[in-house]
Amino acid sequence: MNLNEYLSQLETLVNIDCGSYNPDGIKKVADYLCKWYEEINWHIKKHDILDQTPVLEISNHKDADYYDALFIGHMDTVFPDGTVKNRPFRMKDDICYGPGVNDMKNGVLAMLHIAKNLNEITNDKLNICMCYNPDEEIGSRYSEEILKQIGSKAKRIFVMESSQDGGSGHVFNRKGKVNYTISFHGISGHAGYVYESENASAIQEMARFIVEIYKLKDKDKETSINVGIVEGGSAVNTVAEYGRIELESRFNYKQERDRIVNAINKMVNDKPSVDGVKIKIDKFSEALPWKQSEEGLEYIKHVEKLANDMGMKFYEKKRGGLSDANHLSEVCPIILDGMGPCGSYAHSEKECMYISTVEPCINLFEKILDDLVE
Repeated sequence: MNLNEYLSQLETLVNIDCGSYNPDGIKKVADYLCKWYEEINWHIKKHDILDQTPVLEISNHKDADYYDALFIGHMDTVFPDGTVKNRPFRMKDDICYGPGVNDMKNGVLAMLHIAKNLNEITNDKLNICMCYNPDEEIGSRYSEEILKQIGSKAKRIFVMESSQDGGSGHVFNRKGKVNYTISFHGISGHAGYVYESENASAIQEMARFIVEIYKLKDKDKETSINVGIVEGGSAVNTVAEYGRIELESRFNYKQERDRIVNAINKMVNDKPSVDGVKIKIDKFSEALPWKQSEEGLEYIKHVEKLANDMGMKFYEKKRGGLSDANHLSEVCPIILDGMGPCGSYAHSEKECMYISTVEPCINLFEKILDDLVE
């Protein structure tokens, strides 16, 4: 592969602000990808979703009715506009830095270079799709159904999120999650006359609720709870009429999902500790855990042997995050995740990618795809 070309293209993509709520930035990333795939004569379908940001379905054979291999990556990042100006792409020794360089511009470009480096026989014999998602960082809330439609055509799916441990650690299972937005509605009043006039503090009830929520964590089962957003009140001398929290729980088992959901729903429906406060669930969403199928486990063993034959280590590295594997596992039994070049510190100012892991990633997929022809 041409590593210098890869790094030049990586700089181009990293230096685009393209958070999930920045459609213009995401479209700019999509335009570059379409241009580069057109240069190698691949066929592009655009499935426009919210704000006309596209899901890209890019294939080596036009109008294929199935895919021997489907690769997926996402074009959005978690970072706000202006991040690129503050810390643009840079390289030092073996490391690249910049917003989204690890999550997941490195994998997005690895897909392109896997396509560019296909040998002629493999390209001719296999139907291969490179799929790009514009809203993965907000749970693929607008793209999920389109992704499932595309994924249902695939015999196996490779999610190109970053690998770990120098490129050897991959992901074969993912946690599930539930998200709640819960509001608290009280009665306002002057804070100096709380014993003399009707009032009910939404914030007091919300504070009790938060403490109880954190009691639902279970370290042994790796079930987490995080209240990530808290807001409420209008003035320090006014009893709060309104409060709101947004929380997320992540878990490995459906039984844990049921325990968390049942407990939170009961807390909402029980009588509040502050008379006069009402509690309401404003928003709920979820993604079930992805557990590897028996067919998937067999294929993982096969890929591990291919990697070992190349002198590469290949094993599972557990992670707490979710990916498109969570919902694509509903339509395809064989999914391998964390298959991109290696990176660290996603979603932070220290986010980075290790340059020396790019070529091994591309080489492994050359072997994997050639093996599908044999």
